[in-house]
Amino acid sequence: MRNRGLSLFPAIVLTLLAGVSVWLDRVTRQEETVKVDKTLHEPDFTADKLTLRRYDLTGKTQYILIADRMIHYGDDESTELIRPRLDYLNRPEPVRIESNFATVAKDGETVVLTDNVFLKRAAQPGKPEATLRTERMTVWPDDEKMRSDAPVTLTQGKTVVTAERMESDNIVGSIRLQGQVRGTLHRNSPTPKP
Repeated sequence: MRNRGLSLFPAIVLTLLAGVSVWLDRVTRQEETVKVDKTLHEPDFTADKLTLRRYDLTGKTQYILIADRMIHYGDDESTELIRPRLDYLNRPEPVRIESNFATVAKDGETVVLTDNVFLKRAAQPGKPEATLRTERMTVWPDDEKMRSDAPVTLTQGKTVVTAERMESDNIVGSIRLQGQVRGTLHRNSPTPKP
């Protein structure tokens, strides 16, 4: 009788093990994911009054992106922003870029601003406020680079320059104007010493 109990023990253990495996599979199984119809360009979520902060390696705020509304599309993973404002804070002179509309690519590394794009660099001692206006600009926020293939108008103090296209690198501090470039340059006259 004792041998018979020992011979059933492995069968009982295997049955319990199989039961636990089935139970564990059911408990850990995730709900079926809803498949997105890739032929429809419809929002899968929206957010109002959005604020996004990006920090550098030291923990200081690199930039802040604010938008009145964000609309995300699941078919192509793109995002639309209504009235976006991008503030670069890690510069000696803060820079703000804003527009009425923007599209953010799937990877989040490229932002295309459209409709009344306005950039303002705050004044610094010896440097008046600088502005830029255009209708379309592509921005790479992490690299602090910008490009516009639409006409641009730049101002700094009384200086006004227009160009057909522009490329800019905020980190290096360079602006490259292209196409037909026209402008009126004003120098600040040195203040006479008493």
